[in-house]
Amino acid sequence: MVRTVREDPGGGDRTSGTYPAADEADVVLRDGMAMHLRPIRGDDGSGLLALYDRLSLESLHFRFFAVPDKDSGKVAYLTHVDYDRRYAIVAETAGAIVGVARWERLSDRPSHAEVAFTVADDFQGRGLGSLLFQRLAALARAREITVFEAEVLKNNERMLRLFTRTALPSTTRDQGSVLTILLALDPDALPPA
Repeated sequence: MVRTVREDPGGGDRTSGTYPAADEADVVLRDGMAMHLRPIRGDDGSGLLALYDRLSLESLHFRFFAVPDKDSGKVAYLTHVDYDRRYAIVAETAGAIVGVARWERLSDRPSHAEVAFTVADDFQGRGLGSLLFQRLAALARAREITVFEAEVLKNNERMLRLFTRTALPSTTRDQGSVLTILLALDPDALPPA
């Protein structure tokens, strides 16, 4: 539901690091449905495409700020992460990916990471976005990431509510139709600059 500007398949390291099996977790949605959260794998391309195929035009627009074309290079880039500089987790149920959350460290500030979230339309409003955020934040803290940065369209009310509900210290920069939100992952920290 949040765009990340570094999803350019033209560059970057496509080799995956060692799969962190210890980062897997089972969670329960507000309605009692069980969900498995796990780090993304290089072979998740078809599952990720299936998730994007199920998204409404509005959800695609909120996530990418446009309706993207299918691009195998971009899918390969999104599924091949090193689990430190670039990390993604997926939410699975019944063998299908129904959500994904990711970060990419900023090269000039490695303790800051840009984040992005996507939740299948039929799972929105059920608490999955919040669970993905909580898990991603915990994994980021363990890797010394202190600030999440997100670009969000002003009319993406669900994502804005999710960030507000975190109750983390934050700073918001208004850039016209887009807000840049910085969230301090330490709740006792000052709002990020």
